[in-house]
Amino acid sequence: MHPEPFMRCESSLWESKLEALSMEWEDMSHMEHARAVNTLLQSLQDSHAAVSAWDWIWAVEKRHGSVPIRWALEGDGLWVASSAVDGLAAGVRVLALNGIAASDCVSIARDLGNVEGRSPVGQDRTGVHNLTAWIMGQTASDTLHVLWLDRESGTTKNLAIPGVRLLKAARAWKPISQKGQTVQWAFPDEGNSLGLERASVLAVSSFSQGRFGKYQRRLWKGFRRAKEIGLPLVIDLRGNAGGQSARMEMLWRHVANAKRQLPFGLVAKQSLETQREILKHYKRLRKRWVDKHKETSLEARYIYDMAHLPVGGRDTLEFPMQPLVDWRFKGPVCVLMDGESASATVSFAGAFQQDGRGPIFGEPCLGAQQGTMGNPMFKVLPVSRIVVSMSTAVYMAQANGDWTNTSSPVRPDVFIPQMWRNEDTLRANLQTWIDSHNPAE
Repeated sequence: MHPEPFMRCESSLWESKLEALSMEWEDMSHMEHARAVNTLLQSLQDSHAAVSAWDWIWAVEKRHGSVPIRWALEGDGLWVASSAVDGLAAGVRVLALNGIAASDCVSIARDLGNVEGRSPVGQDRTGVHNLTAWIMGQTASDTLHVLWLDRESGTTKNLAIPGVRLLKAARAWKPISQKGQTVQWAFPDEGNSLGLERASVLAVSSFSQGRFGKYQRRLWKGFRRAKEIGLPLVIDLRGNAGGQSARMEMLWRHVANAKRQLPFGLVAKQSLETQREILKHYKRLRKRWVDKHKETSLEARYIYDMAHLPVGGRDTLEFPMQPLVDWRFKGPVCVLMDGESASATVSFAGAFQQDGRGPIFGEPCLGAQQGTMGNPMFKVLPVSRIVVSMSTAVYMAQANGDWTNTSSPVRPDVFIPQMWRNEDTLRANLQTWIDSHNPAE
């Protein structure tokens, strides 16, 4: 399925890890299997090649319940990033979960994370989301026992938190929920969650969720108003794990100041799974259009070639140069990203930085400037029934002849470590940039 599975990993390393895992497999629990398989897939350094946490977490929470807490890692320490549980506040240092020491919990979280190249921050940020469910599944407990340090008294405290059944989980998570519109605008007269003054703020939480038409309309309406206001723009892409390249390109066209191929190209490999999907797409209403325009349209040519590509074959599509548009936003722009900004978001951030469109604030994201993997498909392992995700394409954000050099993540121009607890520092840095582009009153 993967067009270049060993472009960042020696095949010998993969084989040795696979052999070591096979020798230990029989003595492992199901939760340990999920952790071990994800750790094996991390060797590929492809954030899309991972165990599907959605499937096993759903099974655990259906049985043991959900606990509305978000964690953060700092070195070997485990902290509460946000909590909707009475008696356990954000910023608390955790010493153990269900009798498992914090240092071991940190190792577990990192083994459950996603890796794209050398991206330790991204691995931490993604892995902690899976920690609670893994602990409760491994200990077969309906209760999460949190041993934590009370700094005021200097003593340790233990809090038993029952898992919330799924029917009531949404209500329990609501105080710390990060859900909302995929495209959210905040203008100076409305205030914004970052507490910034004299700036427009655009938060795009995903390039995949929601209807495309609604996504497009919200971008258009918001940018029209942002141009009328004429103040600096902050684009918040924290937690945006990517999605459809077309949505990312649309955002790029609104702020681009130079012509660019974005993405530059796409390398895809045909498998039985990809063939079934492309044939579904090809044989529907678009078949007649594709056949008619395959000699004049790159998109039609690619769909036609992929539909007729033999299993095991590879194909490469280069995208055309995107012209600059008159309706783009030409004012000052900056980007905010973190370790969970991945896939299509990486392509956007890489182009934004390379073209010098503006500064990037935050943490290194989950992917390299030159490109990332994509178009993941799911497979169920036949014995363990663990669901794994695997890339079927490589997105080239820029021309690159040596993919072994694409392992360093896009780094911010202004690094704000541990943003979950450094909001004041983040706000101050962003406000300084905003003020530098606003005329003195």
